[in-house]
Amino acid sequence: MNTKLIEFSNTENQDLRGIVTLPVGEIKIGTICLHGFERCSTTEKKFKAIADNLVNNGVATLKFDFSGCGLSDGDFKFTTIEKQGLEFLHAIETFQQKIKHNRMFVIAHSFGACVLASQLEKIYDKIEKIVLLAPALNQKELLRYWFVINQMKKINPIIEINWENYNNYLIEEKFLKDCEKNDKMMKVNYINPEYFLTGKDFDFSNIFNNPNLQILHIHGNKDSAVPLDSLNVKFKNQIIVDGGDHDLEKPNQLDQWLQKAINFLLN
Repeated sequence: MNTKLIEFSNTENQDLRGIVTLPVGEIKIGTICLHGFERCSTTEKKFKAIADNLVNNGVATLKFDFSGCGLSDGDFKFTTIEKQGLEFLHAIETFQQKIKHNRMFVIAHSFGACVLASQLEKIYDKIEKIVLLAPALNQKELLRYWFVINQMKKINPIIEINWENYNNYLIEEKFLKDCEKNDKMMKVNYINPEYFLTGKDFDFSNIFNNPNLQILHIHGNKDSAVPLDSLNVKFKNQIIVDGGDHDLEKPNQLDQWLQKAINFLLN
């Protein structure tokens, strides 16, 4: 196995970086990993586990970080679905040139599934199989859900907000006003209003409702960040991880899905 750092530029001439895992012998196909919001593919346990399992079967893997994340340059505050989508296309081009293959697998976690959805029409003929990990496809409702959770922590933390009751506490006018705030603080970054204003009306669920796509959907039944019920699409191939959270990285969770995902991709 060979592991190398790879660099390429986005449309703003910012350097993006990733880790490429290459088999010793013939490369049969490539896999590209898309991380979630404020995450990074280069260091997440689940992506390394996938790459390490695939490399012995002749599969090369690119784990790259979007701008402002992980090893890549740029400021996360300017993140939008469109921007990350364009960076994804640059990553595909660079990776294909590296491994001399046009077809690939795509592994997308959380918000990364939205990035994939935004570009799926352009790269449809290049994708062999897709694995969606806790996909945050229903941005329209999820953004409102997360807003209510954060608001209620300030107003009345005794009330527990969940997917079933959040609409009872949603004040749409306040949500829309909140979307317009500049330099809103996320977990570890500021972010500009463009992210919310361009995402608040999108539900990407139906984009994957295509019988010709080979998709494996993996989701934890204890995922409070992106509840399973938030999805408006039913996948034929699905693994529900018992006790699974949003990261799906704890050993007892990986044990439930990792080998099954590898088998899905290779068979």
